[in-house]
Amino acid sequence: MWRIDLRDWLDESRYGPSKSMLKLKVKKLREIVVYATSAKAGRPAAKSPECWRELENKPCNGTLDIHLDGAGDQIYWKCHQCQDEGVVSGWQGLAWDDLLHSERAP
Repeated sequence: MWRIDLRDWLDESRYGPSKSMLKLKVKKLREIVVYATSAKAGRPAAKSPECWRELENKPCNGTLDIHLDGAGDQIYWKCHQCQDEGVVSGWQGLAWDDLLHSERAP
């Protein structure tokens, strides 16, 4: 299981990856955060993000089951196709946190 504090993967701007090899992973984590927080803010995304894993050099074609924990500070995901799963923290207050943006709306 992945256990990721997103702040550890971001550069000083808190928007891009801290290392070029993390570019795709940060992109997928951004999709997970947007999906989870927009749903909680009452603006659910049309489609759940697709899995990022590759199995035997072939991309997994599964979609992720994503939800916030009860306290609202960790986001869990799981792909039922390949069983990849993880939890991401450290997303609060980032540009992709739709809960933050919904609180600022008039």
